[in-house]
Amino acid sequence: MRIIFAVLAMLALTTVASSAATPVDPASPEAAVLLPVQVLRKNDFKAFFASLPAEDQAKAQAQWKEAQVNPKAKDTKQFNDTMTMLLAPDAVDQLMAQAEPKLQEMDPQQMSQGLMMISGLLPMLIQQSQMQNQKAGAKPMDADMQKSIAMIQSLMNDASQWVLTSGINDPNKLRTAIEHVVAGAKALKVADAAEMQALQLTEFLDRLGPMVQEVKQALAVYDLQVDPFLDSFTAKSAGEGDKRVLTVGFTAFGNPYEMPVKVENKGGTWSVSPENNSGLNDLQKMMGGGAGGDGGFAPPAEPGNDVK
Repeated sequence: MRIIFAVLAMLALTTVASSAATPVDPASPEAAVLLPVQVLRKNDFKAFFASLPAEDQAKAQAQWKEAQVNPKAKDTKQFNDTMTMLLAPDAVDQLMAQAEPKLQEMDPQQMSQGLMMISGLLPMLIQQSQMQNQKAGAKPMDADMQKSIAMIQSLMNDASQWVLTSGINDPNKLRTAIEHVVAGAKALKVADAAEMQALQLTEFLDRLGPMVQEVKQALAVYDLQVDPFLDSFTAKSAGEGDKRVLTVGFTAFGNPYEMPVKVENKGGTWSVSPENNSGLNDLQKMMGGGAGGDGGFAPPAEPGNDVK
């Protein structure tokens, strides 16, 4: 289901603003985040795609078509296996049977303590990793990255409290969440990779909205309210010219946060800058991770048509 995650990842990088009823000037820098979030609130991904700069639309269409011609067999198998499982008549019962033994092993108290411990160790781990990376020529941590690390720490601490009351180990909640996930898979209206691959990108985006609505409802079972979270976002522009920085604020787990988001003007349309991704990649490297994956807009492959 690589294409689904790719679309959602793109939205996660661009959708960070308030969906309040106040009209948004489409020519303003804030529109780079204010307009897309309004689309996400309505689950209208086709409209979101239409709001992207022409260059980004063309790139996405090209990647989708390339994957239709040269699909990857690994993606096909994963997609087919997932859809076979989710579309089975007894999908909910099967998934519950697989999950319940692990559910019984979950200890919210231990999970909470683990999150708090990782949060406390995070600065030290990153500092050690950065020292090693700097020896290899990596750039030092800047102020924005330091703020990001502090924000991650706070979010982990907040999550450690949420997990205690979320009912994450409640089998009844899990069943309800699974029912929504299964309904989301059905909303795609495809049975396998071949049917997904036959869709045009805009057709897929049309079907993505109902699926995402079900995912939102699955998260709500654990008191993770996506739409109110989006409603909490604000954005304010600073700077001049075709490159600006937005100060983005949002509320998570009942606490306020702020972060900088770089935006740029391409052909008269403001969009989130790729430079934001480089900062995330730097943070991943400091933590010992990597970008990995081949991502992008691409439908799953049909068996036997792997790409070299």
